[in-house]
Amino acid sequence: MSISTIEEMKHLGFTGAEAQIYIFLLQHPLSTGYEISKGTGLPRANTYQALETMTTKERVTAVSADPVRYAPVPPARLLRRIQDETKQRCQDLEQQFAALERPDSVGHFWELNDQKRIEARLRELITMAQHRIAASLWAEDLERFSDVLREARERGCTVILNLFGEASADYAMIYQHEGPEKVVGGHVIALAIDFGEALVASLDAPATGVITQNRTMVRVVEKLIRNEAYLAAIYERLSPELEAAFGPHLVNLRSGLLPAADAEQLVAITTMGSRPIDLPSSLYTSMREALQLGEE
Repeated sequence: MSISTIEEMKHLGFTGAEAQIYIFLLQHPLSTGYEISKGTGLPRANTYQALETMTTKERVTAVSADPVRYAPVPPARLLRRIQDETKQRCQDLEQQFAALERPDSVGHFWELNDQKRIEARLRELITMAQHRIAASLWAEDLERFSDVLREARERGCTVILNLFGEASADYAMIYQHEGPEKVVGGHVIALAIDFGEALVASLDAPATGVITQNRTMVRVVEKLIRNEAYLAAIYERLSPELEAAFGPHLVNLRSGLLPAADAEQLVAITTMGSRPIDLPSSLYTSMREALQLGEE
């Protein structure tokens, strides 16, 4: 008899005695209470009390009258029923907690400082979503979350993705962006579910992130994701006109709004493999001065 199995069964509502009895009956079906007591080493009174409780809970079945013999409910059927009951109990508690929560609650922030924790929390949020998922991800991220995103779509969620890089996702509305090699500002991801909870993280080492239900911040993250989607759709349709007005990758517009290091990286990306683009000399001067100040 595995101690770890008994401990896991306790998490599902079995007492230690009930767990021992159920395991014994799997190995020795149609045993009497006396045989179970003798085989498990449990006191006879405790055994009969546990059998009565387990019969009421439909975890074992009495299959004869004289003497009374017991058989375990098949594990698959039992575990499926426990799963259904637990899911319903959680749904009921969620409604009760919602009724108790202050409606004017501003929400909290939770900091995440490990990539595994960030990814685990992101998967959990996707699994929790009931109606809508909006996210900005790199193609390499999508590979790790495609299973839970597909499951969310299958249960009726709308899935909206800003995708940096090439990847397929037939379960989502895709807004295609440049590949990661052309991204400035690092490996940043964002997720919002059901207009009620959001996660933003930088996966560059050391990975950091924050998750919140704060209404204002959730709206900011939603706006960020929507604006990226708007830009991708507009750029796909009007890229010649936009680049004629603002330069490749909109460098003339973006450089003036970025931190100096990111602006320098953007210029390097847009000039790589081609002749230098025509940026205003004042912009180069301000970038150079900002970089010099940073070195000091």
